[in-house]
Amino acid sequence: MELLVLQHDPDAGLAGFEPVLDARAAATPWRRVDVPAGAPLPTDLDQVAGLIVMGGRVSATDPTVHAWMPAELDLLRRAVATDVPVLGVCLGAQLLGAAHGGEVTRRALPRGAYLATTRTAAAAGDPVLGGWPEGAATLFIHEDEVSRLPDDSVPLLAVAAGPAGDAGGGTAGPAADVPGREVVAWRSGSAWAVQFHPEVDGATLAAWTADPQLGALLTRAGVDADALAAEGRVRNRFALAHGRALVGRFLDGPVRARAG
Repeated sequence: MELLVLQHDPDAGLAGFEPVLDARAAATPWRRVDVPAGAPLPTDLDQVAGLIVMGGRVSATDPTVHAWMPAELDLLRRAVATDVPVLGVCLGAQLLGAAHGGEVTRRALPRGAYLATTRTAAAAGDPVLGGWPEGAATLFIHEDEVSRLPDDSVPLLAVAAGPAGDAGGGTAGPAADVPGREVVAWRSGSAWAVQFHPEVDGATLAAWTADPQLGALLTRAGVDADALAAEGRVRNRFALAHGRALVGRFLDGPVRARAG
């Protein structure tokens, strides 16, 4: 069995996740699948140990705009229907939401910030996000988000909603047991979705903030790109440790259990 990493943008790759995957490659081999470039998606999932669905700049608000997206959405539906573990990051989370009956919409303003996350009651026993540190700050850079979660979703992490969380006033679904907060990570069957970037290290963030397209997004969000990059350098050690531990739990738990 092998783990497949679905990549949508060369600048939104595994980053800090990659050493974790490499360290476990003897037990669980992995390979990248460049979906927009036309790399074939599996039709038979029997030999797929799991999927990691990465981020990217494209929008999932209208899947018909991208020729490759309907096939990926179908793969994500089939994966969860057959209990294949899936981890979706940012765009990957949005694709999971869209595939399973949620809704993806554009925010009033983009979001670009490190925000403190709060665990819900359900997170305590979760094999992937149960180990996420309470109050840990993590990186959010996105213009779209899952505004309505799939019906069977279990909220796991939340951030302060509206102006307390960021100037954009997000629209993500509320966490029932955390009033005044919006859900940023959830589970739906065998899939885990995080609407943030636990994979991004300081060097990756510095490259992102220097990119004109992402720089323009941050400007619309009212975010100083240089200041965000500087914050990323300060937070790098702990943010990277949290992200690597998260993907490690995904690999050592659900993926290892499927692969045997």
